Amino acid sequence: MTCVDVERWLVAMFMTLTTTPIFSARPRHVEAVKPNVAPGPLFWLEFATVVLGAGTPELIALLTWARAKARRRIKRHRRLRLLKDVPGGTVTDHCVEFGVNRRTFDRQRKRACERVADAWNTQHPVKAD
Repeated sequence: MTCVDVERWLVAMFMTLTTTPIFSARPRHVEAVKPNVAPGPLFWLEFATVVLGAGTPELIALLTWARAKARRRIKRHRRLRLLKDVPGGTVTDHCVEFGVNRRTFDRQRKRACERVADAWNTQHPVKAD
């Protein structure tokens, strides 16, 4: 698994969350309200939180980037454009609001993405034939 794969899964997760109601019974625990919805994308949120730590700048950067990317894709998609209230803003908005330099944000996101990919590869080694 590479950093690109991690980013792809996180963007897919945020695209799923726009149409799937979620519920959190306790802090840092998310589950789908609809039991017939596959929990696949939500797994990546939990995995990234375990690897990076809840509330760390790296986790915030990675999730903010993925949410902004999903939001941009939804707004460009012809059928999904009907969702008028897509949560979140842009990465630039986040950086301005929290006083984070954009280069620092991008470095934190890249470092977080690499850490999640490395953790996945460590726990799930690819078997050579």
